[in-house]
Amino acid sequence: MQATAAVAANIEVVQSAWNPFSAILAGLPDAPGQEGALAGVAVSVKDILDVAGTPTHWGSLAMEDAAPADRDMEAVARLRRAGASIVAKTTTTEFAHSPLGFSPLTGMTLNPWNPHMTCGGSSSGAGVAVITGATPLALATDAGCSTRLPAALTGVFGLKATSGRIPHEKVPEGFASIVHLGLLARDADLLARGLAAVAGPHQRDPQSLSQPDLQASIPGGPADAFAGRRIALWRFAGNDVLDDDVACQIVDAAKLLADAGAQVELLEYPLANPTRHWAVLQEVSWAARAAAVPKRREERLSLTFRAGAARGQGASALAFNAALAGRTAVFRAVQHVFAAGYDFILTPCAAAAAVAADHPVDAPLEIGGRSVGPLREAWLPYLSLFNLSGHPAITLPSGLDRNGVPMGLQLVAPWWGEHRLLEAARAWEIVRPLLTLKSWPNKEDH
Repeated sequence: MQATAAVAANIEVVQSAWNPFSAILAGLPDAPGQEGALAGVAVSVKDILDVAGTPTHWGSLAMEDAAPADRDMEAVARLRRAGASIVAKTTTTEFAHSPLGFSPLTGMTLNPWNPHMTCGGSSSGAGVAVITGATPLALATDAGCSTRLPAALTGVFGLKATSGRIPHEKVPEGFASIVHLGLLARDADLLARGLAAVAGPHQRDPQSLSQPDLQASIPGGPADAFAGRRIALWRFAGNDVLDDDVACQIVDAAKLLADAGAQVELLEYPLANPTRHWAVLQEVSWAARAAAVPKRREERLSLTFRAGAARGQGASALAFNAALAGRTAVFRAVQHVFAAGYDFILTPCAAAAAVAADHPVDAPLEIGGRSVGPLREAWLPYLSLFNLSGHPAITLPSGLDRNGVPMGLQLVAPWWGEHRLLEAARAWEIVRPLLTLKSWPNKEDH
């Protein structure tokens, strides 16, 4: 389908209902004679990534007067060369610092499954754009959860590829970066075509340069993707409490996988919560972002972003080095599992179902009516873990929670094993029919 008036009209309807877009570009003309694996596919791009002729606002009032980007970043350019139509930019939390759905610039992005519960962040609009059909494919980022969590909470696939597989030539620090580019799609085939379009080395991204070619599908096809596979299950990752809905989805998934021929074995994650290392690395990065904001605009930064940046500014060199060493320990712990002969690692995406849309970022997570710790540390250690290790990971939609909001599982493969994850996603479509938002719930019904 071309990015025609019909596509634009659908995007406008979705925007009016759920607010997933920071800018609608569907009125821009298509490239003539589109060809390629993504010919005519409407794609949205997270608004921290440059699209030529469009400002990059980063979800921040401090950036609301940003000048239009003079060129596409490489991943966007590759999507266009594959025939995709870039039709919109999706909402993001400010400087991608929050795992929820609010931005001081664009307001709240609502979850169409239940607008009172979060759609996830920081790529807040990406999952909503995909599940509503406004854009079948979305390009996002993932530095701690930002592709996989919105995918989980909207019921779509979300892929964080191996570090460097999708080049990010605009990231300020390219050698130790934990920032990945990610893709979200409703079906595994489109996700695979999207990855094939954007993967590959780029001279300005050092992490991308040593990658092998993207492998084709494994022999046997999706029906055999789980047959004979050994899957290590980590129920916890330094946290110690699971929501009942999440615990049930793990049991159900283990049975489905066993029925598909896999051997699922419960293992214990051997280290402390990885979020503590992740937080130091990210908060130092936020401090650098905040320092680049002109003094006259500092008051436009949100309090939660400023607080994180302040912690980063106060981090010592020893603390930063310890976080890097902790990252290495996480990598080695994951490698140990694969060296022991396991084909995949399976985890929840989150320790609890979706929190309220207006849950404060700096408020603790509650499970079963009691506080179980800081939000990121208690809710999302499974996701930041694989930003630290760099391994490829995909969100598999796994059912609805008690509030009617999707949940997700995370499947992880060895480095450069994206083809294994894509075949697993195709198999998952067979063993677990995908969630379909058949009709948009009335906001007043919840």
